[in-house]
Formats: sequence, C-alpha cells, structure tokens
Amino acid sequence: MSILTRYFSQSDLDEIKSAVGAAESKTSAEIVPYFAESSHHYKEWAWFGAFLMGGVFGASFYLVQRFYGIVWGGESFFGILSVWIGAFIGFGITTLFPKIRINLVSRSAKQYFVELRAKEAFLDEEVFRTKSRTGILIYISLYEHFVRVFPDKEIARVVPKSEWNEAVRLIIEGMNSGKKKEGIVSSILFCGELLNKYNIQKEKDDKNEISNEIRDGGKLM
Repeated sequence: MSILTRYFSQSDLDEIKSAVGAAESKTSAEIVPYFAESSHHYKEWAWFGAFLMGGVFGASFYLVQRFYGIVWGGESFFGILSVWIGAFIGFGITTLFPKIRINLVSRSAKQYFVELRAKEAFLDEEVFRTKSRTGILIYISLYEHFVRVFPDKEIARVVPKSEWNEAVRLIIEGMNSGKKKEGIVSSILFCGELLNKYNIQKEKDDKNEISNEIRDGGKLM
C-alpha cells in the first residue's frame, strides 16, 4: 500500500490535485506537492539507543548490587554482562520501533536530512524542467514534522524567501490539528496567491509542464 493511500482518501487526493490546478490557473508556475512518511531511516541512532540502554542496565546493576548485594562474587563480570544485555535490548527496541528511534534524533539532524531529501526530490521530480524555471516543490515529511518549499531560480529571484513561511505554517497547522488535506490545499492556494502578488503571470502559450498529482515519496524508516 502506498503512503498516499494510507494517509489520504481518493477524494482528498482529488481535492489536492484540483487545488494545484486552481493555483496554477493564474500563473505560469508549476506546483509539485511531495509527501514522504520520513526523510531518512535514522538507523544510525539504533546504536545510540544501545548506548543509552546499556548505561541504564549497568547503572541499575550497580545500585542494586550496592544496596542489596544480589551476587556474592564475580561482580565485575555481572556488571559488564548487564551493560551488554541492556545494549542488546536497546538496539533491538530502536531497530524494531522507528518511532522510538526518531525520538532520539536531534532536531538539527532531522532538519539536515529533510533538507537533503527535499533537494533530492526537487531533482528526481525534475521541478527545474520548466521553460521559464518557475517550478515549486512543496515537500512534506510526516515523521519529522517538517515542511520545505523550494522554488526554482526564477521564482526565488522575485519572491523573498520569508514569504514562504506562511505556506509552511498552513501545512504544519493542518497536520497538528488532524486536517492534513485542508492544510495542504490551503498552502497550495496560498502559493498561487503569492505568485500572483509578485506578478508571476500566466503566459499566453502556457502549458501544464508538470503533472498536478501529489507525489508519493515512500517510507525510508
């Protein structure tokens, strides 16, 4: 089952597609909504989970041994064994449960991988392949709760970077309130209004150069 069909109904996808068409009807821009469940697998952080759980088990053994004396010999062996057992359990838990693993990842690391994956998506979807370089990628990463808007160079030259903050806010607000579709639709329509505000006007021979479909970025975790 695709990511899109797990998070959106067919009517939701149709509304998002219609919003893209409506936003593009007054401008020469091409808007590409891209939805990813995650931007990285974060498997490296399973080792961090092993480190943390190993420390917890080791410290727990030390405290129990000190106050209750559960073993009368080989304390060093059992201390090391407890650390290894904890590390094994921690590694297993964070490997099997991605949502636990991602909570160990710092915000800056998440931002790095979202930024990197969004740039890859921009190239993979060939958002740059428009006659006037007026493509826009709206990249949504669910697990990280991050959204990125990447305009191609002609739009970036005209529209200040700070203007896209509202487009990002609308999507995040919709996600947090359980209204994913409504947030994405509002953001897309806002992008159309913003382009109109900065006179990115529809050309006479304008064609729909990029499909209006919302993209399925898949699951990396």
